[in-house]
Amino acid sequence: MRVRQKLFAAMATLVVITSVAFFTLSHGYLSGLFRQYAQAAREGDAETWASYLEYYYQANGNSWFGVDSFIHQLAHGNAGQVSSLILYDAQGQVVAQIGTAGPDGGNTAPGPNSTSSGLVEAPIVVSGTKVGDLQIHDRGIAALTRIESTVLRSALLATVSGTLVTGLLALLIGAWFSRWITSPMQRVIQGLRRIAAGDLDTKVSVTSKDEFGEVADAFNDMANKLARTEQARRHLVADVAHELRMPLTVMQGQLELIQQGLKPAVPETLLPIQDEVFRLTRLVQDLHQLSLAEVGKLSLVKTTVYAGQLLARIVDNFEIEFEDKGISCSFINNIAPEATITVDPDRITQVFVNLLGNALRYTPAGGSIKVLVDEEGADLLVSIADTGPGIAADHLAHIFDRFYRADEDRSRETGGTGLGLAIAKEFVEAHSGRIEVSSTVGEGTEFTVRIPLDNADHASGKQR
Repeated sequence: MRVRQKLFAAMATLVVITSVAFFTLSHGYLSGLFRQYAQAAREGDAETWASYLEYYYQANGNSWFGVDSFIHQLAHGNAGQVSSLILYDAQGQVVAQIGTAGPDGGNTAPGPNSTSSGLVEAPIVVSGTKVGDLQIHDRGIAALTRIESTVLRSALLATVSGTLVTGLLALLIGAWFSRWITSPMQRVIQGLRRIAAGDLDTKVSVTSKDEFGEVADAFNDMANKLARTEQARRHLVADVAHELRMPLTVMQGQLELIQQGLKPAVPETLLPIQDEVFRLTRLVQDLHQLSLAEVGKLSLVKTTVYAGQLLARIVDNFEIEFEDKGISCSFINNIAPEATITVDPDRITQVFVNLLGNALRYTPAGGSIKVLVDEEGADLLVSIADTGPGIAADHLAHIFDRFYRADEDRSRETGGTGLGLAIAKEFVEAHSGRIEVSSTVGEGTEFTVRIPLDNADHASGKQR
């Protein structure tokens, strides 16, 4: 059963229960109220006659002698309202009678205040002693009984009709409401089916601010991420194919020349092939590490290292490259010697090697590179700033994408595989850190890495 049907069934059940309860309570209350009124009218009429007869009994010396003429006079004064009347003495013997005892013309023995179609009974009590019983059939009471029956039938019909109309209207409103309340989910389901069919540009339009709106927003976010993931996958395939095409073409051409005998199979001829094999091997390794990092499966062998010593050693390894290119490098260490970080030394070393190599590649001769090691709150802060050409603002948002190159004219020989910054970002985030970049065209670029420190001791200034 669909949610819409379940919701409507629940509302229909509630409507039926409410209608039955309303009908039962309202009809029962109205019937009881009218019956109480009719009963009070009957008893009031009988008690009036009984009070007359009690007065007569006392005034007549506690005797019913001559009560017939008294009753006839009273009956004549009521303009014929009384169709029958029987007076019983204390022993149950008939003392006086007018007409027949009941509507069927037969005598009815006195009972405990019983009523039937206008026939009412009342005891006659004088000085606390029962001296007789009165049984009276009043045409006004009979008419009241007929009115009672008519009113109760009318009330029953009105209550049933009102309950049915109200219930039907409530069911119609419930059907509309269940359709309205579940329509956003129907749109989400349709969107899921379109995505399952391959339409990743599907969007769900839900303007409500309730849980359905949150589901729709989550669905749209999921669709956007799926679309971006699919686009990234397609770009990745295209980029990998592009990266592999060049070395494979070189290797194929060299091997064909060797096979045709145009080139001898000597080390000088095989060296370009070996270089392309190294390039392919490095590309495959980088892609493998990057893929592991993106899915959180990167193997990290963490150990505690002194942050300042680690960064100083990495910078020292580039000293010869800086001298060969005529670039000056300043290393400023503002953290205490005992400041440590718990990291995988090989992965973190690769991060800063990639960043320093990138700065070295783009800093012209005569330029400078500044490496600053400092503390910021509970984090180790490492800043690598160069005086290269800088990166345009529209490229900064994609600088950490795999295979992305801000300079599209740059060759693979001078520009690498285009995976270095992507790997650096994933490795830093795998250590619960973050990496940022800022750049000004014509002035240079600065990369900033933050990694949690093992302690928050503030550094004493150490400069090198």
